[in-house]
Amino acid sequence: MAAEVLTEDLLRVSLERLAREVVKTHPQFDEMLAMRLMRTCGLVSDPVRAEYFRELGVLLTDLGRLYLAEADVLKGGTEQE
Repeated sequence: MAAEVLTEDLLRVSLERLAREVVKTHPQFDEMLAMRLMRTCGLVSDPVRAEYFRELGVLLTDLGRLYLAEADVLKGGTEQE
């Protein structure tokens, strides 16, 4: 139980930090990220929380792609993985 709580706390802190960084360059995502982060907190069932985490994960993946594309543009080309 303690490890589970610790993991959830660390995840939440990491998500909050990431959200703050994202909002610096993409302020339009502020409300959307805040709402999804709030849904990961509280006393909701695991299946409900799992869906919220999935939605947040998809959003963060999309944002990651935006940042990678912007980095490529700033470098003047595309990077191969």
